[in-house]
Amino acid sequence: MKKFSAPTLELAITLAKKELNCSISELEYEVIIYPKKGFLGFFKQDALIIAQKVETQKPLEEKHVLEKKQVKQEFYSQIEQNFFQDKPQPQEIGQQIAQDLKKLFSNLPYEITEIKVKVDKEMVYIEFFGNDCGLLIGEKGYRYSAICYLLSIWIKKEYDMNVRFEIADFLKNKEQRVVQYLEENYDQIVSRTFFQTRSFDPLTASIALKRFREAIPDKYIVMKSISENESVILINEFRGK
Repeated sequence: MKKFSAPTLELAITLAKKELNCSISELEYEVIIYPKKGFLGFFKQDALIIAQKVETQKPLEEKHVLEKKQVKQEFYSQIEQNFFQDKPQPQEIGQQIAQDLKKLFSNLPYEITEIKVKVDKEMVYIEFFGNDCGLLIGEKGYRYSAICYLLSIWIKKEYDMNVRFEIADFLKNKEQRVVQYLEENYDQIVSRTFFQTRSFDPLTASIALKRFREAIPDKYIVMKSISENESVILINEFRGK
């Protein structure tokens, strides 16, 4: 059997058919490595198969015909399974993401002792532990925001899921401060026709926008940038009232 490698499984099979000069029904192959898209240029790998041409002979007896049909059915079923595999389970997705993250951050000069990944139907929860977690957050959370943005793009594209990224309770603390601010100003917010919050950094402003809309659904609530690194939340009566 010969080896064939290509960026996708379909292309590897096509290369095998072309070189062995046979149709798909005459091709017998086994997938050695499934392709991976990778993340930021890391961990990408091509599909690898081994294949050979199956010599077909005209059956002489009815029993032999039935046996050949059964073999072909099993063969085509295997091909169908290879092309239309079930989506991986959340646990498998979590293990793969954790493995890729450990490989990626092992190449960076940060002491990360543990990376936990939990997956449910629509969300990937990622949490980092280690002595250098503060360095990963960075001044005013800029490095955290950059890492979170890259993780969100990767996981959305690869798994069509959203991300909640936590380092040393950084995100949790921001959420608690937003809730505290909302509780302290709730009476003013609901009683006034217009209310403007104090300025927040972009991440806190995004959290505040979501929390305010959940807590006060009968108000018109938007986020407004006042500088490159600051935003405020504007709370007004719904238009038309």
